Amino acid sequence: MNSRISLSVLMLILSLGNCFASLAAAQEHSEMAHDGPAMNFLRISPDLATGGHFTDEGVAALAEQGVSLVIDLRDRPPEGQEERLAAAGIRWVNVPVVWKAPQRDDFEAFSRHMSENEGENILVQCQANYRASAMTYLYRVTQAGVPEAEARRDLEAIWT
Repeated sequence: MNSRISLSVLMLILSLGNCFASLAAAQEHSEMAHDGPAMNFLRISPDLATGGHFTDEGVAALAEQGVSLVIDLRDRPPEGQEERLAAAGIRWVNVPVVWKAPQRDDFEAFSRHMSENEGENILVQCQANYRASAMTYLYRVTQAGVPEAEARRDLEAIWT
């Protein structure tokens, strides 16, 4: 998949966020949405997961799972996020992606962090796991060589 198509796919996926914004808000308080250390948590592989904002015991649960890095895609992450994670031995990096206006540079920065930390146990995070799951899908298909159908199953586990 060439980079022009990749960006188009990213823009399409992330622009669907407007349609799902009310769904995300409705799920915010449901038990199902909070099953795990983060809202809409999905463990993709032993070293990769995606999720939304943390549940009350989320940081401790991530540490127990061996997560070593959180890549946070929120453009306005909560104050003290880096410090809370550091106290649990987890590194944090913020790649701010504006929900309604993702940019190619955002995906390139995200991809760089994913590649530089290959082999680590990574959680890709945003508010409700829509940006995180979409960026992770695109990365897996265009950079990590994961078959599109496999990556799409994980994406659809969050988006449908």
